[in-house]
Amino acid sequence: MSPSISDERLLDLYRVMIRIRTFENGVRRLISEGRCGHVSFSTGGEAVAAGVSAHLTADDQIGSTHRPLGHLVAKGVDLSRMMAEIMAKSTGTNRGKGGPYHIFDKSVGALGANGIVGGSVPMCAGYALANQLRGNGSVAVSYFGEGASNQGGVQETLNLAACWRLPVVFVCENSSPEVQRMLGHEIDYPQLSVDNVGDRGATYGMPGSTHDGWDVEGVYAAVGEAVQRARGGGGPSLLEFKIHRLGADEDSRYCPVKCFRDRLMEKGVLTEKLEAEIRGEEAAKVKEAIDFAVGSPEPEPLDAYEGIFVEDD
Repeated sequence: MSPSISDERLLDLYRVMIRIRTFENGVRRLISEGRCGHVSFSTGGEAVAAGVSAHLTADDQIGSTHRPLGHLVAKGVDLSRMMAEIMAKSTGTNRGKGGPYHIFDKSVGALGANGIVGGSVPMCAGYALANQLRGNGSVAVSYFGEGASNQGGVQETLNLAACWRLPVVFVCENSSPEVQRMLGHEIDYPQLSVDNVGDRGATYGMPGSTHDGWDVEGVYAAVGEAVQRARGGGGPSLLEFKIHRLGADEDSRYCPVKCFRDRLMEKGVLTEKLEAEIRGEEAAKVKEAIDFAVGSPEPEPLDAYEGIFVEDD
């Protein structure tokens, strides 16, 4: 274990990963009960979400993807309001109008889940430019997948961010078929040749690197360096994390939760009793969120005309 990470921080990271996993499994249950519609899960990426947001404050911004729940939970979005949004209730973060693909919570800097492939990349560059002009020391983090890495808007934004030395960190979560085969998983997707997205950083004049996305300590270290660079005026970085999209169980040796739990147990940082306490506390939070969402009212038809735009006085 890295000596630079305190036991307290290690347990904080583990708790956030458990919260993400518990929240997503709660949503799975609601779907199976017919209480909400389709959701694209981030399960398998818990280490990335937790490792990134551990370095961020409420004044830092993130832009997410169509798999936003892990990112949003880690950034501190209220679980009850997020669950209500997923269930299209009026008490949701977007008053039930956005659903899981457009959750937005300005109060913690979660400025956009995004249903558009690569959509968060230019958006976060805009936030970073605003931070730079204001001189507020805040950093923007853009999440995107390997499928967005060849989008024109993504390439152009990386170039612009490097030229302007914007305080932004680009985080690519690579779960391509090639990665899955590398991990020994049998899948039916056609063979794709995907290079290391992190290697492209040098092309744009910024640091770039590739890491295992199921190793939360490695994520934490890499992101810490990139955030410090951005906050100090050193410009953007491009980080790629190889991950595997998983289901609700924790059996895979590439499951970030399992990997980290085993490591913490081995080092004596985590005990069976403490883990049971953590899981129980996080389960109670998710249950509270589900109860809140289930008991919340649906929007009224006329609510469709509210909150559409702001008029200047």
